[in-house]
Amino acid sequence: MNASEIIEKLGGPTAVAKLLNVKPPSVHAWKTGGIPDDKLIRLAPTLEKQGIATRRELRPDDWEQIWPELVDPGAPST
Repeated sequence: MNASEIIEKLGGPTAVAKLLNVKPPSVHAWKTGGIPDDKLIRLAPTLEKQGIATRRELRPDDWEQIWPELVDPGAPST
């Protein structure tokens, strides 16, 4: 899922700006330039709660370091 899709699924630039306490033009620029990592990490629980995307899907390469509570202690390591 790309940045534009994420922003639209969350209600558009104004809605995302309110969630993150930033200005809507900044969010609009992310639609083409990508959502900054720190902002995507802050949005991830909301995206997951709304059934839009899981945190693992959003950050497939480093989700374990960001959210260690999601790691299943009984699962084999990758």
